[in-house]
Amino acid sequence: MTFAQDLDGTDGHAKWLDNRKPLFSSQEDGSLRLTSQPDTDWWTFPQHNATSGPAYVTTVLGSHLDRDFRTSLLIKGNWMQQYDQGTLFLHFMTNEGVKWIKAGVERENECNYVSVVVTQKYSDWSILAPPGFLDLSNQAVRIFAQRKKDDLVFSFGGKESTIENSIMIREIKGFFHDLEINSFNIGAMACSPSKADGVSVLFEDFRLEWSNEE
Repeated sequence: MTFAQDLDGTDGHAKWLDNRKPLFSSQEDGSLRLTSQPDTDWWTFPQHNATSGPAYVTTVLGSHLDRDFRTSLLIKGNWMQQYDQGTLFLHFMTNEGVKWIKAGVERENECNYVSVVVTQKYSDWSILAPPGFLDLSNQAVRIFAQRKKDDLVFSFGGKESTIENSIMIREIKGFFHDLEINSFNIGAMACSPSKADGVSVLFEDFRLEWSNEE
């Protein structure tokens, strides 16, 4: 089974958002190795709108756009340059315009952090140093996202963690309130804003589960 194949509530396969295809390999065990180009990013503020990072995503079916969900992705990379990042990526087309979120690992001042960027009109950024048992330079981190009615919650843990014992990074209150979602893509994204080099990231064990309540 290749990355994002036959996930419930989706179109059953992955594709490149906006047809941006970097160096990559997708394996039969569902893993994905993605190597970005330098000078790529997702980051928006006044007079700046970078959307050049390659994202390998699956499209959620229309019948599931308003359903609560849980998703997780295991991420491991060779973080070397400032702002190197590999993330779980959520991309929405809505009645309020494009909204997107990246949650994963990002390098800042020669340290590796768990990171979340939420972009509604503009991007904001939060980072959290991992606990001592999780060394992001040589261990994979599992990133979780969960929709709870109007809210969206991100958390993380080690390879064997579950959402129940994960550590919360960010809770976005009211993200879905009065929001009409026209399309929802979800998957993996890696980018490297540094002009020096790209980053190679391994994504594994992509999971997506839906609430029974419609």
